Amino acid sequence: MEKPFCRILVPFDGSSQSRIAREMAIFLARFFNTQATVLHVVPNGPVSLPAKTYIVRENYAPISTGTAQFPRPLKEAEIREYTLPDGVVQEATENYRLMGQEMLSESIKLFSQKGIPANEKLLEGADVAQIIISEAEIGHYDLVIIGNSSDEKEKRSQDLGSVAKSLSSSLKVPILIVRKKSEISKILIPVDGSASDAKALLKGKLIAKATGSKVVFLHVQETSLLKTKPEAEETGLQILKHVASTIKGVPFEQRLIPGDPAKEIVQIADQGDFDLIVMCRGEHSKLRGVAFGSVTNHVLHHATIPLMIV
Repeated sequence: MEKPFCRILVPFDGSSQSRIAREMAIFLARFFNTQATVLHVVPNGPVSLPAKTYIVRENYAPISTGTAQFPRPLKEAEIREYTLPDGVVQEATENYRLMGQEMLSESIKLFSQKGIPANEKLLEGADVAQIIISEAEIGHYDLVIIGNSSDEKEKRSQDLGSVAKSLSSSLKVPILIVRKKSEISKILIPVDGSASDAKALLKGKLIAKATGSKVVFLHVQETSLLKTKPEAEETGLQILKHVASTIKGVPFEQRLIPGDPAKEIVQIADQGDFDLIVMCRGEHSKLRGVAFGSVTNHVLHHATIPLMIV
């Protein structure tokens, strides 16, 4: 029997993206017997700031239209790092700790208002991503839900932050990277005939059954493959037929289209008003003989809706 999302880890830093992720966590937790843990990581360690200093160098510069040149001192700017004193760093860390505690208290209150049991956890460290990864594994969580970026200055809301990027490639548990949407009613599950299809199907079906969402199974066949292997289209139909045989109690439709898998998945997800994409990191496809992970990686960086990587 497929394991439900009983333990969810929600890293939270107060940014708008992490607030959307928190909303998604509350949405999903309502449908499962979920114990949520809201985690805030306080950055610590030496802090270096860029500082502009000026140095004087002897240099040659023309002083007339003639050929003669004489040395003249030039003042040039140079950027160097300035390390803050330990006392200042400690004071800043304490302020971050107090702000983090306030964020956690606010989050626990929101979960409680929805009747969802939730714990708070405040950890400290220089490598935020590694702390989240360690907590996810030590705590035996079933799912990590995080915003795509904590940088409020990102030019595009779908830009992937460094923490989310590290988690997506290193976590051993499913991760849901949230963008824009915080509720789910329509799910896109790309399939390619690899063994990893089953893992994505199980998680997608679990969410669809609980939330009453519609599911669309998508198989994209590379155009070049169709030209060199006429039997590829029939193989694609068989893949979708097998997928349909494993799904019960969930409304679904199937799509078989030609094109570039990575680009087509992103385009269809965007144009089809989907709320979630469910994919695996990838194994070897029966058709292409290459890792599906490159496709997942493209979707990870270019999709504009939430993506669950199993």
